[in-house]
Amino acid sequence: MKRQWRLADSNNHYYHRVDNGLVIGHAFNYAHTIVWGAKVPSPLNRNEDMILGRYVELEFAKKAVEEYWDEKDRTLEVTAHEHLLPGYGS
Repeated sequence: MKRQWRLADSNNHYYHRVDNGLVIGHAFNYAHTIVWGAKVPSPLNRNEDMILGRYVELEFAKKAVEEYWDEKDRTLEVTAHEHLLPGYGS
């Protein structure tokens, strides 16, 4: 899946999927300071965001979002209704 950054304004950069435009990350400036934040949609609740951290430069905040999705790409996720082993959970 191809992803890229889009500049909204000097204080907001959005990470999105190229195929459908879905926003999957956000790097933002805290009140015109030198501090930048990074967040992604919460895996538990789509209406909330998960803060990845506060960074001293925009590039570090962007890298945190990119690394989050790189790791998610390499991680097998199992939902509450799926089981890896036969008979597990019964």
